[in-house]
Amino acid sequence: MREETVERPYSRTRILVMLGIILALIMADHLRSPTFAFNSGQGNVETALSQRDETACAPCGAPCPSTRD
Repeated sequence: MREETVERPYSRTRILVMLGIILALIMADHLRSPTFAFNSGQGNVETALSQRDETACAPCGAPCPSTRD
């Protein structure tokens, strides 16, 4: 009895390499986008992170209870 082997029409390694390249392109586009800069506080827009007061008691930048009027 003769066994026939079926060749795959694709290479698993080639598919993983192509998916890695696509992921790298998507991440490069995302990291250079104005939306990412805006959300990370680098878009010349005041955000919660850029407005944070270094002298505040709370990590969110809220004033200390004793300094509130």
